Amino acid sequence: MRLAIISDVHSNLEALEIFLDTISLQRVDRLFCLGDSIGYGPNPNECLELIRSLDEAVVLMGNHESAALNLGEARWQMNPIAFKAIVWTEQRLTKANMDYIRGLPLSAEFDPWAFFHASAYRPERWDYIRPKDRLKVGLCVEFARKRIVCVGHTHQPMLLDTNGDPVLAASFFSDGTSYREDRASKLIVNPGSIGQPRDHVSRPSYIIYDSSDRTITWHRLSDYDPSVTAEKILSTDLPSELAYYLTG
Repeated sequence: MRLAIISDVHSNLEALEIFLDTISLQRVDRLFCLGDSIGYGPNPNECLELIRSLDEAVVLMGNHESAALNLGEARWQMNPIAFKAIVWTEQRLTKANMDYIRGLPLSAEFDPWAFFHASAYRPERWDYIRPKDRLKVGLCVEFARKRIVCVGHTHQPMLLDTNGDPVLAASFFSDGTSYREDRASKLIVNPGSIGQPRDHVSRPSYIIYDSSDRTITWHRLSDYDPSVTAEKILSTDLPSELAYYLTG
């Protein structure tokens, strides 16, 4: 079984389309999308409709979907740029897409994996799981019912042990960075972001997990041009900073 795992599409239609074209050639059996399919980017409806059309896709709720459904709470929980973007998004979402995000789950499982947008511990709190944050890492591992916990939210590729220490020495997850899990260790894995990478690289990242040899491999989209999406953002009323985030 081969799983493709993505997170944080953030209404980036160009990156999503290239990703789907790419995995069509990679013999993927099932797709897991860890939430934040909307927010920030210029094409929320198009991204949701494309994701909804995918067979065998498991899609989670992220904090941006939750925010679109609860703008009153989001005003106090999000930074001003993110909040302005989610208001812009909410005003444009179709009723069908609003109904769809309202029904998204906070978690999913596929042995030996458990999937969340942010953390296994109180996932609705949207905590950030980062290296060396031993308390949050420990809680995440404790409350996960599976051995491998997969989260997004930070927009940064990551592989941690139960202490929050990086398992891979590489500070940059290049295309093809791979790790073979041993059927015993507990791990926290982050695929990075398809729609808005934040590891000082403009190339979106995702994971392929192959259960036959237990390899977790990070991939980058080499054909994606962030300037196309950035120009679309600048042609809207979205904060201009969001265009810089894609290319800066």
